[in-house]
Amino acid sequence: MNERVQEILKNATDVQRRFVVQRLAPGCIDAAKAARALKLNVSTPHKWPNLEELEEAVTLLQLEKVEAAAMVMQELALDAVDALKRALRGKSSVSAAKAILDRAGLPAQTNVDVTSKGQSLTPIAFVEIVTPDDGE
Repeated sequence: MNERVQEILKNATDVQRRFVVQRLAPGCIDAAKAARALKLNVSTPHKWPNLEELEEAVTLLQLEKVEAAAMVMQELALDAVDALKRALRGKSSVSAAKAILDRAGLPAQTNVDVTSKGQSLTPIAFVEIVTPDDGE
């Protein structure tokens, strides 16, 4: 934990520490919701002389959560690449290939025409001509 956060929480009361923790809970971003969750009057936190420091602790802890989540996501990225590699060998190989190309910034194109240089293609019919000499 950040040294500044430790210092702030060391000087906080038990209720204030619970308030900081409650602010980190999903759905309790603002002080009023956190106060209600702790069964405090919504104006109580605004009376605390160290409210600004407590808010700083909340911000620093939230940043740490974001950084921690980013680290986890980076670790999982390697697993995701392995999963896509396995999918390339399985039934969903086209979908996996498109996903890889898309994430790499190379959108997969479904229709690539390398022969007509953008001109519409005219179907060519192959007809076999059989002459009497060929059959003998």
